[in-house]
Amino acid sequence: MFNCTKKTVQKHNGVRQMYVSEITTDNFERIDIKANLQEVLPLFRNSNNPAVLIFDGKEYAGMVTEKSIVRSIHDLKTGIAGLVRKTPKITPHTTICEAARLMAENQLKQLPVFDKKVIGVVTNENLMKEAGQIEFGKAPVSGIMSENVLSVDADDRVGKIINIFREEGISRVPVLSSGKLVGIVTMHDLLELIMPKKTGLAKGSIGVNSSPMRDIKIKDIMTDNVVTVKPDSTISDAIDLMLKRDIHSLVVYDGKLKGIITRTDVLLALAALEKKQANPNFTLQLTNGSLVDFDQDYVTTSLAHFIKKSERFLGRGTINVYFKQHKETFRGTPLVLCRVRLKTDRHYYNARGEGWGADGAFHIAMSTLERQVLNDKEIHEDRRYPDAAMVEKLDIL
Repeated sequence: MFNCTKKTVQKHNGVRQMYVSEITTDNFERIDIKANLQEVLPLFRNSNNPAVLIFDGKEYAGMVTEKSIVRSIHDLKTGIAGLVRKTPKITPHTTICEAARLMAENQLKQLPVFDKKVIGVVTNENLMKEAGQIEFGKAPVSGIMSENVLSVDADDRVGKIINIFREEGISRVPVLSSGKLVGIVTMHDLLELIMPKKTGLAKGSIGVNSSPMRDIKIKDIMTDNVVTVKPDSTISDAIDLMLKRDIHSLVVYDGKLKGIITRTDVLLALAALEKKQANPNFTLQLTNGSLVDFDQDYVTTSLAHFIKKSERFLGRGTINVYFKQHKETFRGTPLVLCRVRLKTDRHYYNARGEGWGADGAFHIAMSTLERQVLNDKEIHEDRRYPDAAMVEKLDIL
């Protein structure tokens, strides 16, 4: 553990205001940017290792994550330079709420801590330990879980789960058989399948692209010992389970699949406690499925204007914006998919748009989302003031 002077101040919204200096560790994996996939894959054998820090000589260049590898399957001799993700940089004096926000928004499991140079990392596990001590931990998991969860059948093929991971920007999916929960398949399970074995994989190939491997049934690679919680279980209990079992998610199940609670869901809840955000009632999560070039300031500003117009109706929640670039181009501009998911304590919306360039796709998705919210607001007003709604309809006629 990195040893640094603690700088704890007064409580803020029920959480002890802490700085990341208290939870920074110098235990992390690193590799040079000139390495190839065959050299970096073994560093992921430990499921506790969420990412590898990449250095260009002595200079920090970014991270390689499990997701970046699965989304860009290459020959094992391919260099990792094209898979390196730029990441936010935090300092020992960054608050834990801010670190949680940056980690959740960028879908990272650790962040590098800088004091002129990299001195360590903060992991989601250390942030969750703090989250388990605060007041919101007494609330039920149903308030922060992800609903409308995708699932697969035990007899589906690995090729299907590869496509889901790539298209949906997620890293775990419950497995059902005859409607009953029988397992869960994760990004790490898939990496275990494609990692070169000491006795096995052909030199210079990565078998996930081959037909035989894609045709393996999901039940043959899934984890069948699924850890579950009920919707009314507390967030603190869920955190304890994830940390003690060394897992990154829990299936919310009471005889039927209700949702999933992940470490990211906990981080988003922790991030929302800090009222320094531009909009404290909402937390934004940006997911870049294939290194799409988009204007983050434009996206965040547009969402802030949208939320401000409907905040009283929407309540509190999270917004996930997901970009994925297709192969098609028009005059050099790629076709981009944008999906916007808005989950609040009152509503759930899912809008998507496709267009030439990220800004165009985002604009189409936001137009769809605005129509959905406007329709719900009108229905809500009709229910509150039925007589006024009837008069308005008669006037129109």
